[in-house]
Amino acid sequence: MATMPQLPDPGSHPGEGGVPALLDEVHAGVDRLLEAIARDERTAGRALRADVAEVERLARRVDSARLRLVARADSVRVAERTGHTDTGAWLAQTTNGDRRPASRDVRLATALSAPTAPAAPSPDDPTAGESNGVLSLVAPPPQPELAQTAAALDDGRISAEHARVITSAMDDLPEGLDADARRRCEAELLRLATSHAPAVLRRHARRVLETVEPDEDVVDAHEESVLADEEARAVEAAAFWIKDNSDGTMTGHFTVPWASGIILKKVIDAMTAPRRRATSGGAVGTAPSDLATLTGDTRVDQLDWQHRRGLALADLLHRIPTDHLSTKIAATLLVTTRLEDLRGQLTRAGRTDAGDHLDAGTTRRMACGAGIIPAVLDSASQPLDLGRQRRLHTEAQRLALTTRYDQCAADGCDRPFAWCEIHHLDPWAQGGSTDLDDAAPLCGRHHRMLHGPDWQHTTTRRQDRSVTMRFHRRT
Repeated sequence: MATMPQLPDPGSHPGEGGVPALLDEVHAGVDRLLEAIARDERTAGRALRADVAEVERLARRVDSARLRLVARADSVRVAERTGHTDTGAWLAQTTNGDRRPASRDVRLATALSAPTAPAAPSPDDPTAGESNGVLSLVAPPPQPELAQTAAALDDGRISAEHARVITSAMDDLPEGLDADARRRCEAELLRLATSHAPAVLRRHARRVLETVEPDEDVVDAHEESVLADEEARAVEAAAFWIKDNSDGTMTGHFTVPWASGIILKKVIDAMTAPRRRATSGGAVGTAPSDLATLTGDTRVDQLDWQHRRGLALADLLHRIPTDHLSTKIAATLLVTTRLEDLRGQLTRAGRTDAGDHLDAGTTRRMACGAGIIPAVLDSASQPLDLGRQRRLHTEAQRLALTTRYDQCAADGCDRPFAWCEIHHLDPWAQGGSTDLDDAAPLCGRHHRMLHGPDWQHTTTRRQDRSVTMRFHRRT
C-alpha cells in the first residue's frame, strides 16, 4: 500500500507558498492513497487493521491542523470583520456545517491554544526581570496550558473527542491546584486516552484528581461535584419537540438527563433483544420470541435494528399507564452505592449497571420513586451462589451480574447486557456450578460461536472478578 509523502517542515520553506502549497501536496498525497487502496487486494485482517489505524491517525492530525486554523481565526476576530455573530457561526458557514458542532470545535480550539497564566516573579528573587545582567523588558510568551494535549492531537495519538474530554476535565479541576499538579493530571488523562474510548475516558476523568490528591474523601467530593454539575446542565438542556408529518407518522427529538435516558434505552433494549427471556419458577431461561408478539407485525425478523427500536418505542408509548403516572419506575436501573450516601450523610457517586455514574443527589431522588434493589452479594433472601442446586441462573443473579458487566463479555462486543444470555464458564453438563463467578453474559452470536465447532476462545478474569473472552478461528 502506498504511503503518504513526507511533508516538508513549514519553517524550512519560507516564501514557497506556505500553507496553501502544503495543502496542495497533502491533497495530492491523499489522491495517491485512494488510488493505492483501490488497487490493493490484501484481505489479511492484521494488515487492514494496521492501515485503518494509520489512516485514523492521519485524520486526527488533519483535525488538529483544522483546529489550529480555527483558533487563529478566533484570535484575529475574523467573525467581526465578516459580519458573523461569532466564530462558530463563521465556521459553520465556511464549512457548510451545522452551528452546534462548529461552536464545539471553536471551544476546543481555543481551549487547546489558551495560554497558562505566567507565574509571578518572587519579590525576593534578585535576578527577577534580568537576563545575563540585562533588564528584560519583554517577557517570554506563555505556553498553552494544555500543551501536552495539543501535542498528542498533533501527533494523532488521541482524537478530537478525547481532547474534548480532557479539556473539560481540566476545567473541572478544583481551583488552587498548582501548575505541576495540573500537568500531572493532564498527563494521566493522556495516558488513559491512548487505551480508552472517549466515553470510558469521561468516566475516569471525573476521578483524575486522585492522581495528585491522596485523600479519597476529597476525590469523592470532587467527583460528586462534577456529576452534580453535569446533572444541572442536563436539566437546563432538557428539551422535547414532536411534529405531525401529515402522512400517518410523527417525528420527534428529545434531550433528557442521562439517568432518564438510560431507563428508556434499557427498556427498548429489553424489548428488542434477539432472544427474549422467559421466567419460570424463579429461573431465567431463553425462549425464541421477538417484537412481533408485541406489535403484531410479522415482518420484524426482516427489519433492521433501528426500525425494530422504532416499533418498540411505538409499542411502549401505547402501554404507558396514564391512569397512575406517579407509580414507581417500570425499568430496573441498578445503582450500587453506600447506605450512608443513600441516607444523605456522605457524598459519593453511585455506579449504575449501565456503566456510568450518578451523583448522590440523583441517586437519592430516584430512590424516592423506585424500588431499591440492594447490590448485596451475600443476601440470605436472594442467594447468588447456587452451586448445583439450579441449572439456570436466577433473576437475582442477573441483577448482580449487572454490577460487573454492562454489555457482552466477548472482547470488543457492544451488544447490551439486556440482549445477553448467561453462560456457564464451566459447563453444567461437566460439573459446573450456577455461581456468580461461574457466570458471564454473552450475546446470541458469541454464545453460538462459543458452542460451535469453528471457534476457540480464551477467558481472562479481571480484578473486579468479571471476565473477558477473546475468540479465534480454529486452524
